[in-house]
Amino acid sequence: MSEVIKILLVEDDEDDYFLTSDYLEQCESPKFELTWVTNSLDAIEALKTENFDLCLLDYLLGAENAIDVLGVLKSNQFSLPVVILTGQSDVTVDEMVMRAGAADYLQKSEIETPRFMRTIRYAMVRRDIENERLERNKVEQKNKAKDKFLAHLGHELRTPLTSILGYTELLIDDSRNSPFQQELSIIHSNGKHLLSLLNDLLDMSRIMAEKLELNIKDVNLSAFLTDIHSLMRLNAKDKGLSLNVVSNTKIPEFIQTDPTRLRQVLLNLISNAVKFTDKGSITLTIALDDNPIDSEKSHLLRFSVDDTGIGMPPDKLINIFQPFEQIEDVMRANHGGAGLGLAICKELVTKLGGDIDVSSRLGEGSTFTFDIDPGDISKQPLVDLELGQIQTVEASSIDLNVTGRVLIVDDLREIRRLTGHLVSQSQADISYAENGVKALEAVLQADEHNQPFDLVLMDIHMPVMNGIEALHAIRRHGKDIPVIAVTAASRKGLRESLIREGFNDVIGKPIDRFALAQLLSQYLPPGDHVTFTNVEAQVADMPIQKPYAPEENMPSNEEFESYMSTASSAKNTPQHNNEDSPGSKRILVIEDDEDAAELLQLFLTHLGHEVTTEYCGADALSTAQNADFDHVLMDLTLPDYNGYDLAGELKEELPDALLTIVSGHEAEQEAMDAIGIDSALLKPVSKDDLASVVGGS
Repeated sequence: MSEVIKILLVEDDEDDYFLTSDYLEQCESPKFELTWVTNSLDAIEALKTENFDLCLLDYLLGAENAIDVLGVLKSNQFSLPVVILTGQSDVTVDEMVMRAGAADYLQKSEIETPRFMRTIRYAMVRRDIENERLERNKVEQKNKAKDKFLAHLGHELRTPLTSILGYTELLIDDSRNSPFQQELSIIHSNGKHLLSLLNDLLDMSRIMAEKLELNIKDVNLSAFLTDIHSLMRLNAKDKGLSLNVVSNTKIPEFIQTDPTRLRQVLLNLISNAVKFTDKGSITLTIALDDNPIDSEKSHLLRFSVDDTGIGMPPDKLINIFQPFEQIEDVMRANHGGAGLGLAICKELVTKLGGDIDVSSRLGEGSTFTFDIDPGDISKQPLVDLELGQIQTVEASSIDLNVTGRVLIVDDLREIRRLTGHLVSQSQADISYAENGVKALEAVLQADEHNQPFDLVLMDIHMPVMNGIEALHAIRRHGKDIPVIAVTAASRKGLRESLIREGFNDVIGKPIDRFALAQLLSQYLPPGDHVTFTNVEAQVADMPIQKPYAPEENMPSNEEFESYMSTASSAKNTPQHNNEDSPGSKRILVIEDDEDAAELLQLFLTHLGHEVTTEYCGADALSTAQNADFDHVLMDLTLPDYNGYDLAGELKEELPDALLTIVSGHEAEQEAMDAIGIDSALLKPVSKDDLASVVGGS
């Protein structure tokens, strides 16, 4: 079927219409479908009700000219190509209509000539090119928005996971919690599962945006495979399975690849094999192919993961490497997951220079086979695979023989505390800062006291002054102290970018204690022999340098019990604690979440204040009209009021009271200034945060 081009002819001369129509009807290919209108208003109506490929527009339409009509078309956001028709040649008019947005300019005497058809075709080609450009821009904008969202999502999720995983590990390491080891292990396991799902989502987004980068290194293959075996053998053993690693050929001693991504592929395939195998064994086989078929490479390194699991029918294997196609859906098992693992494996293997395939028989097991480019191994000796001695390394025992002074900089108190706990298991002295300004002050004060820091662990995303700005400020003061960037972000090229900014190294969030131990060993001076072991054995006498922005100790068990006894009666009635003391204040809390409201009451009463709590804006206003308060703490998102509107009304009712926003959303500074809001706290808030705005001890 030949192409049909729909043309809108805007022409007030009937003779010219017949001339154009007759010519177009005589064309065999392409075919034209012509719609005729005589003025711009009818043209607009036609364009609103029907899609056209091209518009032929007479230059003079009564009192209007083509430039006026082009402006109307543009204001109505019609983007089809427009060819101007005129009765006479005029270079000036030609230039004017082209600047106004016309695709071309043609004399009516040329309608029955080949130039008329060429003009139509060129206009259509330009339309297609412009549509492709607009579509590319639209896709790029969508990808940018998606990348920005995923980067924000990754940061927002990694931050709480840092606390969840880190503090759970500390609790597991504490021998006093032995009765709760199973429950703590469940929390830790599920937290790691959430982190794994997050990493998969971010990896998939980077792959789809072609932003995933490889970090090629020399890799000792036998040592690498020993590591894989040690990581996965206990998982297999827990299900009564054996995990075997064998080689059918001699293998190069070293290969050139990205060990992190290769490990990711192997761990995913072996994990799936363990998950779907109830009895028998799992075997990882490695072979060097020195004569690969259909490949320009001289060598390929082949890996196969075989299991004796439930298998899959052949017709279910077609889409197995597509995103969101879960193996468990194919096998009708119930194992959860996002269905991204194998899709990521395929993309990673492709980037590593190979391909991946699967064979399977229902009830007999599956074999996943992939190969990678091992790099230039022409000068590498070929050796037998020898797995090294597998050493059981418990998370609670890492050699850390270092001393020195460490400054930890992070705006989140719980992350500062967690990092401090990990560092405290060395012999290092620890100080804290909550933003870049405090960090700079701490570094300069330390030098003034002849007690310079040996290392700074610097968060990147902080208020007041971020980590990069703080680093530059430290360097401008001539300080060459090693500074390690700590970040939850994971975009392409981030590590290299931070190194170029002047950071000595980079560590990600959630903080891995092994990676942290390695960095501390690299940058801190040696000390007596100690280990990363149980926290309570090291923290008790840990020196914290008070002059340099110290971190307060965590509440003791007695303090916590005191909090809970205070909170037990802290519902809707005013709470009194040292009411007559000089620092005691009358505080109105407005919070619709009962748990959050109770926690605020708990903290504030412990600080020595009288607290009244309301759960909606209307009740808060009623209370404010009948009582006097020194300070109001309020959430922005309430069921019956816009937070800023309520703040304005409260300011009128309580003109002498201080007003603080306590919300899960960043407060808008412009709105705060206009209303007269004194301060804002971002949830979650700590007792120290509240003390900083309302006072108390």
